[in-house]
Amino acid sequence: MPEQPTRVALITMAEGKSSMALIAGRARGNTGPTAMGGDQLVWYFFRVSGVLLVGLVCSHLFMTHYLHAPSETTFDFVAKRYANPLWRTADWALLLVALWHGILGARISVQDYIRSAGWRTTIMSILYVVGLILSLLGTVTILSFDEGAARDNTGPLAGSLWIGDILGYSLYVIAAATYVAILLLVVLAVRQARAGNALVYRGDTGQYAWALHRATGLGIIAFLMIHILDIMLIGLGRDVYDHTVEFYGKWPIVPMEIALVGAVIYHSLNGLRITLIDFWSLGVERERQLFWLALVGAALLTLPSVVVILQHEL
Repeated sequence: MPEQPTRVALITMAEGKSSMALIAGRARGNTGPTAMGGDQLVWYFFRVSGVLLVGLVCSHLFMTHYLHAPSETTFDFVAKRYANPLWRTADWALLLVALWHGILGARISVQDYIRSAGWRTTIMSILYVVGLILSLLGTVTILSFDEGAARDNTGPLAGSLWIGDILGYSLYVIAAATYVAILLLVVLAVRQARAGNALVYRGDTGQYAWALHRATGLGIIAFLMIHILDIMLIGLGRDVYDHTVEFYGKWPIVPMEIALVGAVIYHSLNGLRITLIDFWSLGVERERQLFWLALVGAALLTLPSVVVILQHEL
């Protein structure tokens, strides 16, 4: 029977890394990445972009899920924001940094779970192509937005509400997958508790931090891709964009929106935890306390958004 992962391995797993080189480096007391070349650049990108995203994401989340409910972020709301070039710059930076942070995070999952080299290369190529396309679409949408031209757009695809329907019902798919995953986790937890076993793992809290970090990351990037596309619809006119935003107020989507807020906050706090483990001498010693702080902090910080969303949507 294989040995349980060591504490050093569990902490490394919390970073979303599966490289044995990283685990071995930590065991020898080294800090920072041990991989070279592109993997080392990705390692640093995760740390730098993660810290930047805490500020960018939190400010965006505060505007769209705390001061307002998601379904209130209509054409007029966005047009008012984009009248200020600082908001455009912030949204553009958020788009690029969050998208590629997520794409490269998904790359790690592909490397971990896809055994076939051919399929791995194919899926990663698709991820990169999608990332490039969404980067271009998002950049053009944000930087070239003209309120006067877009408000009463009569060009191609103007009034095409069916495009909003496609994106809106895509949110239903993500919501259904989220609810099924939560239900399966609850069923598993109940069965394990009745059998007197650990919930999932028998190891350290680092394993739970790793699992939650990966799950929340994949969920966030899936939502972000659709969100970039629905923002793009603002150029098709107020009616198309507002029709798409209405989906955020539908009752099957509301719980997912709440879960999204919690996922973003946890992922951000745990990302800071990982950075502290990497660069703070006490980070490794305090990793358990930092995990519980991230978990409890995420729950508490999500509550005000729950109140705002439920008051407006229900």
